[in-house]
Amino acid sequence: MSRDDGIRFLTERINEVERERDELLGKSQQLVALQRTFVDIVASSDERSLIATALRGAWLGLGCTRALWFQIDAPTEISALVEIDGEGVVESEYGGTLPPASSLVRIACGDSDAATGWATDFDAPLFDTRRRYAAAAVRPSVGSAYILYVDGSNDRSASTWIASSLRELATHAAFALERQRLGAELERLAMHDPLTGLFNRRALIERLRSELALQRRTLEPLAFAMIDVDDFKQINDSRGHAGGDEALVSVADALRANTREIDVPARFAGDEFALIMPRTDVASIAAVMSRIYATLERHGLRCSTGIAFSRSADEIEPLLARADEALYQAKAAGKNAYRIASEDS
Repeated sequence: MSRDDGIRFLTERINEVERERDELLGKSQQLVALQRTFVDIVASSDERSLIATALRGAWLGLGCTRALWFQIDAPTEISALVEIDGEGVVESEYGGTLPPASSLVRIACGDSDAATGWATDFDAPLFDTRRRYAAAAVRPSVGSAYILYVDGSNDRSASTWIASSLRELATHAAFALERQRLGAELERLAMHDPLTGLFNRRALIERLRSELALQRRTLEPLAFAMIDVDDFKQINDSRGHAGGDEALVSVADALRANTREIDVPARFAGDEFALIMPRTDVASIAAVMSRIYATLERHGLRCSTGIAFSRSADEIEPLLARADEALYQAKAAGKNAYRIASEDS
């Protein structure tokens, strides 16, 4: 080997080693990005941030130019929700129009959980599939299912690694989504009455505490009502317990239908209900009560109501006590009526 050949050989070898080093460095950075993504997915506070985290991780960690998050609306209905294409996570404009033989349709139908291939394949997932693509199903046991999709890689040697990493990421996202949804459902059950769907007493007290704190700052009127179904024992005796439950549901529906979004109806206990009405003055009470009582009358129901207005320094217990005293006065006056607590009570 001549001296020039030796130098040429060493130069090529050095260049090859540098390329391998750069590839390893790039792979190391991708692995770090994926590892961080797994941690961030678990730490996500809501579904939206979890999806964004998974997309960024797939895009950065797998060396692709595009990542999309599809929602599976039905076995043959898929819609792109958000995407990342070099400019951050944004709402996707791709929609749900796919080629007839798209591999995403197979995933949506449950025939497979993952797919990988090239833009030239007969079952390429999108009309504008970019080079190497990979897709994986995100299937939590509760709620909507999704598909995590990436494309744009030109690295044939990494195709297996991209596909397996994406499946791991999708599985991790599915478990995290499931945990979030189950946690949200447990929280909902803890704060709502199972029969009527209204807030329960615990949630009512928490909300009332917040509303009172707000009222002290704004000085806007706040009304609190205690509502008791008249002669509920007779309803149970004549209609049975199932009929009693139906009556309670009817009361809950009447409160929901005749109050504003800012109002807070709740089931206080047994046949007692409560209603928080922010920014409500005495003049508004008559209209609210008239609507509620008219709705209840159509269901053959009557109720007595005690209403108290919050004072500037009111705490929860005095407000409840004044509303309860007004309720007693409504009962004593013959039921099927409402009374407003006097300011000096």
